[in-house]
Order: sequence, then C-alpha cells, then structure tokens
Amino acid sequence: MPRINNTVIKSAQTHHDENLSLDFTVPDGDIIAMSVDQDLGNVPEGYAVIVLGYGDQAAYMYPQSVTLNGDTIWIPRASRRAIPVDFLNILLDAKEKRLIQPKPGAPGIEYEANRFDVQILKLPEGRAKDLKEKMGVIRERAERQQIHVA
Repeated sequence: MPRINNTVIKSAQTHHDENLSLDFTVPDGDIIAMSVDQDLGNVPEGYAVIVLGYGDQAAYMYPQSVTLNGDTIWIPRASRRAIPVDFLNILLDAKEKRLIQPKPGAPGIEYEANRFDVQILKLPEGRAKDLKEKMGVIRERAERQQIHVA
C-alpha cells in the first residue's frame, strides 16, 4: 500500500472523469489523490484540500502528476482532493511565462503566471500561516506585473 508522510493511502488505481467521460489509470506504485466530501470532513491531518482546474491545453484535461522524493500523486481535475501540503507547494511553485499583446500591432508583453489553476479550499492548521504568506507574495508579484487579481 502506498505511503505519503507515513500515512497509508488507500485508493483505486483508476479514475473516471464524469465531465470528460474519460477513464484514467495511474502507473503501478503511484496513487490518486483522495476524494473529499463536500463538508471537507474526511481530510487527514496535515493535508490541504484543493480543486485543480482544467487548463487550456489538451494535456491539462487529464489528472496532473506531482512527484516528491519518489512518491507520485495524480490529482484529478475539477473535484475536491486532499493532498499533503508539500505536494501543494510544488503546484504553487510551478510557473510559466505567458505572452499577451495589448493591442494589434503592439509588441507582446511577457509575464510570469502560475502554471496550474489551483483553488485551495482548506489548509492544515499548522501550515496555514506559511501558505497564506506565500499566496500574498504571489499576489504582490501579480500586482507588480499590472495583472488584475480579484
């Protein structure tokens, strides 16, 4: 049985995406992030609850793999999932360069953006302060780049 942070994780090795009518099987040794009830009551201690959004590229329609120290979690999109905070940090640290053109004929402007659309629903008690500070830094960086952050 796979272990992450010394917690035994029980999960099926396949995931069915209702929105896309797609079945996805994870490789042996990997796990699928645990599904979380709507009331967020079944979250193991030390785990964050997130919703990973679909992306604008074909590859961003499938579950996303996140690997840390040889352990891999696959996070299905558009559903509440519990993941260890260290895996959440990896998602939040993933950045990409994007290019926008303010108007036709004007040169493009490059800016840095989060690679993944991650919605954080719940943070573990002890780690919430650290992650809120990290999110504040991300927000400040976006504002410096003159990107509207709601």
